[in-house]
Amino acid sequence: MQFSKQLVKAIIFDLDGTLIDSDKDIEKIINLIRKNDLNKKKLPIKKIANYTSIGGDDLIKKTISEKNYKFHLQTFRKLYLKLEIRKKLILPGVINFLKFLKSKNIKIYICTNKPKSLCSKIINNTRLKEFIDMYFCSDEYKVKKPNSKFFLKIQQKIKINKNQIIFIGDSMIDYNFCQNSILKFFLFKNSRIEYPKKIYFKLSKLDRILFNYKNMNRFKRIIL
Repeated sequence: MQFSKQLVKAIIFDLDGTLIDSDKDIEKIINLIRKNDLNKKKLPIKKIANYTSIGGDDLIKKTISEKNYKFHLQTFRKLYLKLEIRKKLILPGVINFLKFLKSKNIKIYICTNKPKSLCSKIINNTRLKEFIDMYFCSDEYKVKKPNSKFFLKIQQKIKINKNQIIFIGDSMIDYNFCQNSILKFFLFKNSRIEYPKKIYFKLSKLDRILFNYKNMNRFKRIIL
């Protein structure tokens, strides 16, 4: 499907792994809890990266323990909130891309399974606050990706036709969310995540894979 400047009025971004490199922070905290509370071995960052988009409960179950996961999640979030924002948290090229979108009067939103407390801290303490029009967090709306009800709640707020929206994310959760919501999806390829070959091939054939934000000429041509 061809896009045009008039058609694309908004882009919704995932947060973790798409706009920010949060894997390093999440890996640090998870392995700290594994070591101090459970005396478990360290997990590699590539394994953890595959679970950072699924929401807190499932993240903890997959990487720490299903037993007492709510307690561990509480510990995780307390440590995360105390963590200092890294200077290189925002992925390379993101700010220039957001500037480009703003220059074209395209609205910029975030949709994340991250809780609002953490999302707010990241946005308000980085340059993202200069560009983001609104952000939507799963705990605030009581539903999370890939449930299409999340998008319906977003659409009620932004009042933009779904045909005029592009979603950019890095995970299969994001892909499934767009499939369920019938949204146009672009994949930001996170080098730490393993993608099903069938989906990866399909998106590449549709010209919908963004390898990085530094070379966005192809994407710009598509939406303009």
